[in-house]
This record gives sequence, structure tokens and C-alpha cells, in this order.
Amino acid sequence: MTTPSLRHSTAGKAQGERKMATRLAEVPAHVPAEAVRDIDIFDIGAIDPDIHIGWKKLQNESPALIWSPRNGGHWIPMRAHVIERVLSDAEVFINGGQWVPPNPEGALPLIPIMSDGALHRAYRSFIMPYVIGKPLLAAIERARGLAIDLIEGFRANGSCDFVTDFSQHLPIEVFLSLVDLPSEDRPYLASLAEVVRMPDEAERMAAFGKMYEYVAGYVDERTKNPGTDLISTIANGSVLGRPMTREEIVGECTQVLIGGLDTVASMMGFIAAHLAVNVPLRRRLSAEPRLIERRVDEIIRRFGVAGPSRQAVADVEFDGIEVKAGDTLFVATALHGLDESRWSNSLEIDLDRPSSAKDFQTFGSGPHRCPGAALARSEIILYLEEWLKRIPDYSLVPDKPMVSASGNVTGVLSLPLQWEA
Repeated sequence: MTTPSLRHSTAGKAQGERKMATRLAEVPAHVPAEAVRDIDIFDIGAIDPDIHIGWKKLQNESPALIWSPRNGGHWIPMRAHVIERVLSDAEVFINGGQWVPPNPEGALPLIPIMSDGALHRAYRSFIMPYVIGKPLLAAIERARGLAIDLIEGFRANGSCDFVTDFSQHLPIEVFLSLVDLPSEDRPYLASLAEVVRMPDEAERMAAFGKMYEYVAGYVDERTKNPGTDLISTIANGSVLGRPMTREEIVGECTQVLIGGLDTVASMMGFIAAHLAVNVPLRRRLSAEPRLIERRVDEIIRRFGVAGPSRQAVADVEFDGIEVKAGDTLFVATALHGLDESRWSNSLEIDLDRPSSAKDFQTFGSGPHRCPGAALARSEIILYLEEWLKRIPDYSLVPDKPMVSASGNVTGVLSLPLQWEA
């Protein structure tokens, strides 16, 4: 089966401008010349406007790992078996070291993602009770009500921008539910989502500053008057026998906010665009809605969007390429789901493909697997169920291409859609 092509446009600086503005790191002596690629994770669209196709093209012509001199200099694992080892082996590849791009001086640590070992487990323990069981179900039902209201609000128009009119609202509503904050904050929070795709350090720090300021006010309030919400739990928590510092509290609450701002919304955008041009797949999901929950993992596998970082603390060899202790790695999770050695016809969403939830790396693996994976999965399911129930047939808008951008999270910024009202 051939996957129909999408019309894409990419946002951000042109690669030529970035090349002139970015200082290149010196190639370390242990990096073989054939592994060096002048690749900017913020400009994968320069390879192909369809960013997943851009990653796929790079993967097809690359060894098991490549090394880029941009954003401080770092490795990019290109093959599924390397990605699996890097993400699962938390003893050798740590989260608490250097990141891609390098952490700006003065930035608060984003917790628990930038921590390891017992401290990481302690930080993570505050989040987990809120993203499973009854809190998860309550958040999803609140988001489901919003999804229905949003769709019914524009269905008669015969068109919408899927991102600004729909997908960016649902994950933020889930976040607001978990932290007991008003829905009226959604527009402001949506305006901050681009922090994960800002290559410029000053712009990134300014955006993080707005997030810290937003979170800090509620942290101070919930420290004095705690409730049963996630911010209250973090603000009054203890780790390793001591109270959390204010920096730790604000850092963890900010990371929870970032997790709710963009990752799921972007995944929804890529899925919606794919279904717009893959009519048989869309019609099958509409006709057999039970397949949505049963096969959502195959859909998620195809559209990895996150790009976490790791730092090696020991020397490791992959297919004859040596990663040295101290080296930084940028892990584009999309590459795992696109690797033909792991998935036959990897660009195709095959609802009959034999697989399990453990097969893909969209949410990572090991102790640092995304704590919100079950929540994200549930959000994707509810979006597909409610959208296809109400708008089963739709298409892209001619001359209004999808706009996407790469970075620490590959995102969809605009996706105009149309249908018969």
C-alpha cells in the first residue's frame, strides 16, 4: 500500500539562516567522519517538508548513529535497536546530564525528566496517581465533553483549523483538570506551546520564564492552602526524606505543564492529516469504531513526536560506532516507528499488524517511560471516537498546506480541514 502524500509547509528559520547563526561544535576524535551529518533538529523540514518523511529519508541513508555538530554537538540514534538500548538502559544513558540543545544557564531543571535513580522515582511518585485510575477517567471525561462541544461548534461550518480550533485545547483541558485550574486559562497556555521548538536560547528562556511565572503563583497558593490536586501534592511533597525545594516544585509543575501543552496535540494533528488522505483507513475506523481502542498503539507507533535527550556515562559501541562517556544523544522517537528493520511497511498504519503496547518507543521505555503514556493514549482514543462519529469524511484544504515544525517535540502548528456541512 502506498501512503498518499500530504502538502506541507514548515515553520521557523530557514536552514541557511540557522547555519550562519549557529556555532558548530568541533567533531570529537572518536567520531568517524562517515557518521558526521550537518543536521539541525530544529530544521528537519529542510530534508522534507513532511517531517516524519524527512527523518525517514535521513534514516535510510545513515549508519546506526549519526553525529551532528549543531546544538552543542550530539549523537542521533538512527536505528530501532539503538533507540531501545538508549532509552531503556538508565544506568549508562542518564537523564540528569546535558541535553539537546544545551540547558540555558539559570534554567530550572525540568523534573522528573531531568533526574535519575531514587530521586527520579520520588519525583515521579507524585505524578503517577493522577494519570491512572479514577483521576485519569475523570480528566478524560472532562476532555470528552469539551471535544464534543468544540466539534459541534464548527461542524456546520464545513471547515476548521484542526490545531487551533480543536487539538490544542484537549490536552490543556486535561492538564487543567489534574491541577484544578480554570478552563479560562486555555488560550494563554496554548500561546506558550512553542517553547519546545525554539532553537534560540533567549527566546526559549523567555518562554520558560512565562511558564515559571504562571506556575509559581499557583504553587505559592497551594503550598499555603493545599487541595487534592496535582500542584498541591507536588508543592507539599518530600523526596528522600526532605521537603521539596521551591525550585524543584516549580520545575516539576512546569514539566507537567509542558507535557500537557503540545505532545498529544501534535500527535493528534499528524493522525488527522494522515486520515484525511488515507480514505480506506479512515472509513474502516469509522465503520468499526471498536478498532480505535484495540489498535490505537499502531496509530501512535507511526507518529512519534518527542525527542528526549540522554548523556552517556560509560563507553558503548553500536555497530562499530563508539559512543564515549560524556557524549550527548538526541533520541527522535519517530525513528523507532519508522525503522523498516523493526516494522515492515513502516509508513503504513496497518490495523492488522501483530503488535503489543510494548513494541513501540513513542513513549520511551525503562524507568523514564513517559508517566503520562496511559493518559495520552486515552486522549487519542477519545479524539478519534468523537471526531469520526461526527465528521467521518473530511479532506485537506487545497492551497492551505499543513504547517509543521521540528524540535524537542515535532509539532503541527496549523492543519486546515474541510468537509460537506
